[in-house]
Amino acid sequence: MAKTFVQIGAGAGDRDPRANFRDGFSEFVKGLPQTDVANVVLVEPNPVNITKLQECWVDYPQAAIFQMGVVPDNLSDTSLTFYWAPEDGPHFQVFSCSLEHVKKHYPQSDLKSLSVKVMTLSEFLKTTLGNRPVEYLALDIEGLDAEIILNTDWTQLNVKNISFEILHLHDRKPAVLQHLVDCGYREAGLGFDTHGWDLLYSRV
Repeated sequence: MAKTFVQIGAGAGDRDPRANFRDGFSEFVKGLPQTDVANVVLVEPNPVNITKLQECWVDYPQAAIFQMGVVPDNLSDTSLTFYWAPEDGPHFQVFSCSLEHVKKHYPQSDLKSLSVKVMTLSEFLKTTLGNRPVEYLALDIEGLDAEIILNTDWTQLNVKNISFEILHLHDRKPAVLQHLVDCGYREAGLGFDTHGWDLLYSRV
């Protein structure tokens, strides 16, 4: 049966020269027979990257791209201010609604800002996919990874595998991992990041 794949924080896909034109999620999905891919859902808040994402997935008519941000389930905002540093071009990998996160990477920069439409993760998945099962969900949300995971009731979502970046979890990492275990997941190795910065958790 063809499956659904979701990437939250898709960046420029495999079109970013600073990443050596590599993206682990894109490589994984494109490595599958296309008949096995029912849907590819891509979320990217940075409008600069949308054209590159379209190029990345041009051969996949089943790919849908959403220019928006995803926030934790405990937030009710419909738009938020996102920040970035001009030095982070051309694809602005550190594009985040967490001002502190961007400042940490670019402490001397004259940061720029932009208002972006946002939805909670649960609302987005239910609105976009209903109860269709998600085979793999990749999360890279620039400073909000811990908040997203901890504030999501994963028992209410039909997600089989979650790949998420652990680089910025810091002292919240034990709570994040325990929350996933409490929701019925267990560690299944490394996730999609080509640097080995992601963990994969699979539903038991």
